[in-house]
Amino acid sequence: MITQDDAEQDAAAAAARASVVMGELDTVEGLREAADLFARIWETPAVPPMPHDVLRSLVHAGGRVDAAFRDGNLVGAAVAVFSAPADAACYSLIAGVSPGAESRGIGLALKLAQRAWALRAGVSRMVWTFDPLLRRNAWFNIARMGAVGTEYLVDFYGEVTDGVNDPETDRLAVTWNLRVPLPASTARAGVPGSPGPAGDTEPPAILVAGPGDEPVAEAVPEASTRRRCWIPGDIIAIRRTDPGLARRWRLAVREALGGAVAEGYQVTGIMDPGWYVLEKAQATEKAQATEKAQATEKAQATEKAQATEKAQAER
Repeated sequence: MITQDDAEQDAAAAAARASVVMGELDTVEGLREAADLFARIWETPAVPPMPHDVLRSLVHAGGRVDAAFRDGNLVGAAVAVFSAPADAACYSLIAGVSPGAESRGIGLALKLAQRAWALRAGVSRMVWTFDPLLRRNAWFNIARMGAVGTEYLVDFYGEVTDGVNDPETDRLAVTWNLRVPLPASTARAGVPGSPGPAGDTEPPAILVAGPGDEPVAEAVPEASTRRRCWIPGDIIAIRRTDPGLARRWRLAVREALGGAVAEGYQVTGIMDPGWYVLEKAQATEKAQATEKAQATEKAQATEKAQATEKAQAER
């Protein structure tokens, strides 16, 4: 179970590893800089995906813009607001790292800064969305952060004119339990390069890459509680070189992944090199309950041992 102190220490350690200084943006000047950064990331120089005036309003309403600086330059930013009070959750609207600075730990530093802020406010869950066709984002959100895909949203934003999205903006919504530690090992998380299930332990595939990298749907036993779904290695490159193939992947993933989520499956992992791992929600909840019970039992045993040691010390 992650405490507030744990969250603060994790955030500080992640920032140190990424060689960035974390801060909060709330001035017009700072928020303009964040808006410009988002415009560069999403290749929309004329109209930022998150204008500074909107950011200003969100901050005034209690939201937060976390920022990562390296050598005095803004290299990453993340925006979050609170969900409905009954949800005890917050919603991460947008997060991005400056082109050329990716894969250096800045994204993790931003998310852990968001977690520390959210826990200080008494929130225990964070929700956000991402394009399920982006393998790198899928790996980060699910394998690295431990978030779970819980909802498939068809054409969530409508058409967005930028240099990243395709005309149909399907999204996978993920939920991150802020009180649960990050995945402890690459094997457990399904990180690329880690050993995955082998032989008959592999879950049946609902979507694979066929000849010419075309998507091919597969039939699976209805009784299967685990499934896997393939996504391409670089959908952005495919969008630029073969828009027709990119659209076929969009529709195929919508049908396979979206259909499975609608049937009660959740995306719980990533299997090397590009498989989503899905589990039936009931099976997932049972495993989480077992893990929680084991953690509670371990904590009680530790407390009992400490109490015994204290009693012996007092004799």
